Amino acid sequence: MSQFEHLELPRTSIELPRRSKGGGGNSSRRSDRSSHGRQLLEQASILTQRSKQKTSPFHLNPKLIFKIKLSPDRTLQESALSPLGLTLLAQEPKANKAIVVFTSDEELTQFRSRLEAYSGIRDSQYEYGHLDAIEALVPLEPSDRIGRLLELEPIQVDEPDVFDLELWHTGDRAEMNKYLDELDEVLRNWSNDSAMQISDRYVGEYLCIARIKVIHEVLNLLLEEEFVKEIDRRPKPSFETPAEYSIPLSDFPEVDSPPEQNCGVLVVDSGVQRGHPLIAPALGEAEVFPDSARKLITGSADDGDEKTGGHGTGVSGIAIYGDIKQSIKNRLFQPTTWLFSARVTDSNNEYDPDSLLENQLNDAIQHFTQSYRNCKVINISLGDSRLTFRDGQKQFRLAAKIDEIAYELQHRNLVFVISAGNLPYKAGSGEQVRTGYPNYLLSKEARIIEPATSAIALTVGSLSLGSGSLQYPEDAKRNIVARVQGYPSPFTRSGFGVDGMIKPDLVDFGGDLVVDGSRVIINEPGTSILTLAKDYAGSMFRAYCGTSFAASRVANIAAQLFTQFPNATSNLIRALIVNSATLPIEIPNVFQAKRKDKKQLLKQLKIYGYGQADLYRAKYSAENYVVLLEDNVQIPVGSFQIYEIPSLPDEYLETKGDRTLSIALAFDPPTRPTRGDSYLGVTMEFNLFKNLDKDNIVNAFVKANKENSTESFTEISLTELKKRYGSGISIDLFPGSNLRKKASLQRGQVTITSRARGYNHQSLYLVVSCGRKWAKKGEKDVQRYALVVSISHSSPEINLYNQIRLRTQVAQRIRV
Repeated sequence: MSQFEHLELPRTSIELPRRSKGGGGNSSRRSDRSSHGRQLLEQASILTQRSKQKTSPFHLNPKLIFKIKLSPDRTLQESALSPLGLTLLAQEPKANKAIVVFTSDEELTQFRSRLEAYSGIRDSQYEYGHLDAIEALVPLEPSDRIGRLLELEPIQVDEPDVFDLELWHTGDRAEMNKYLDELDEVLRNWSNDSAMQISDRYVGEYLCIARIKVIHEVLNLLLEEEFVKEIDRRPKPSFETPAEYSIPLSDFPEVDSPPEQNCGVLVVDSGVQRGHPLIAPALGEAEVFPDSARKLITGSADDGDEKTGGHGTGVSGIAIYGDIKQSIKNRLFQPTTWLFSARVTDSNNEYDPDSLLENQLNDAIQHFTQSYRNCKVINISLGDSRLTFRDGQKQFRLAAKIDEIAYELQHRNLVFVISAGNLPYKAGSGEQVRTGYPNYLLSKEARIIEPATSAIALTVGSLSLGSGSLQYPEDAKRNIVARVQGYPSPFTRSGFGVDGMIKPDLVDFGGDLVVDGSRVIINEPGTSILTLAKDYAGSMFRAYCGTSFAASRVANIAAQLFTQFPNATSNLIRALIVNSATLPIEIPNVFQAKRKDKKQLLKQLKIYGYGQADLYRAKYSAENYVVLLEDNVQIPVGSFQIYEIPSLPDEYLETKGDRTLSIALAFDPPTRPTRGDSYLGVTMEFNLFKNLDKDNIVNAFVKANKENSTESFTEISLTELKKRYGSGISIDLFPGSNLRKKASLQRGQVTITSRARGYNHQSLYLVVSCGRKWAKKGEKDVQRYALVVSISHSSPEINLYNQIRLRTQVAQRIRV
């Protein structure tokens, strides 16, 4: 197959301004303002009296913090809080309809004054009607501050234990560090023999976390503190277990290092076996973070995993070579990427109990990306299986940190790849696994785990290889669970993620399980992924199964794309990968779906995301597969841009076969875990039109820009266009815009049938819009993004590339 360069996507010069959002609530007036206002005043008095009566032994009570419950049909904008003397700390998920606020005014003077005017107690020229949105004022209780892991595993004995303490962030880093200093001093001086302390801290732009060691009595006291947001147990990594695979080193030629300019992958894991003959030629650097004294992590930066036998080495092998089984078959090992390794666990695969994983991760990424400009892909194949995502939940802490790093280091264009996590199984549950597969993959217990919910990272689930057992191929008692290539692995996890965004984004091969009666056998050669072994003196290769190894395959693809496109942004790499992805040929019946069966299509998305990435399709166009792209485009927040897709050739529409048009959009917005209304501070979406003049689209969007309801701006434009020109002018992409736009990485596709009309008469127009959520004007006014459009035909005989190339050149000349 030919390898052609991708084409540029023509963009018009039209940018449409979008109105900014208004202030308070938008529902009908309350009829009981007088009585309701008095009730709120009474609740405010209770809050202030409660605050005055409480004294803190930890010096953590400089603010009055409470929760404002909102009416189900009303909203209260952040801009309306400042005149009340309040500052927003957090917005709970939409289902809860509440916000958490703080004030330095212990009397709530400004707030009470407006409530008095609102209720008619005193005369005022203002009604303060936006206070209709407030349902109640309530204090935060200790139960609100217990994290999920602490809830699952409460403290039992009065011995010092390690926890993660998060404080409400006031926005002042110096102030937050001062509070932590005072808390540390109190803990250390609690008693003459106190072993309590703050061993580590992280104070970011909106996160304030401390690793604390406290006894049960002090833990309960801290849970009473209003300034404490949450206390939770520290995270634990979740790794897989390998099986050996013996092939002698003498069977392979000498391995050369990759070219110096090739991209590198940073594997954050248990370390890597630096002396492995297939790793050493591609290893840039390996280091331990942050335990430089080697008190916890003994030894060197080599793979310290003694529990599962070399998880970091196994992940690293695939990150370097991609498909190791194919390399063995070819008897040729040529590294395609450089490897960098950050060890963050000890010999038992435990994190440093006195250090925050957020700091370990940040230190590792800063070190390698500052030292090596080609270190652009970060592979994180670890997670905490106890932290399963639940609908309506806010973002996990480590996932939020990853998104924060990705946003702050935009200029370095880092692509994070994270495994979806592995679903654990109980001992003796073999028959249940076999009979319950694959339905249980959509259960609440099978949802993705921390940090796979990261919004800007690529989250990867796992597929079965469809291969059989090498050790017991004739044993009828031993049954492979998934059995078919492309079926989801029996241990993979499903979506969706925060705010309902599509997760996992992708899937790749991660292996299968074998059931022997009631026994579950993992990592059996033949059904598992072949990778490199830590103890290479005995065997250079081992078999593993897990989403960890599916993720590292995607990391290898991302690195190869950076090598192919060295000036690309991380957004373009993500868009190319997801645009290249296809669903497996074979899908279990319970996940199969027809075009209009939305319920089944959603099941597919929760398991497969957008599918399995194809490196060739991401790197090259071909005769029957054309990619048009734009990278590093800057769009003002609150505006629109229009792209022109050339009309499709008659040959493309008339030749028998499958025809697909695909659009992928990637952007890297600011994020905030305290915002339950929208984790993303900026959102983007796209809509595709056919059989319609560009001027008609422009006029409809300009008209919609004059409407008051900015939340439904795009919907207003679509409604107007369909009303005037018919519903056929809007091309229905799957998944639909309402689901796509929840995420920072989106893809919409349409299958073009032989009976389709309006694709060959004139250009198609793609409208990309950028809307503001909580990101403030002046702080975030421009958003960068990348856009990839592909047009494909299943027939290899069709000469689509040259025809599209000529038409884009004509379109660009006309625009000039």
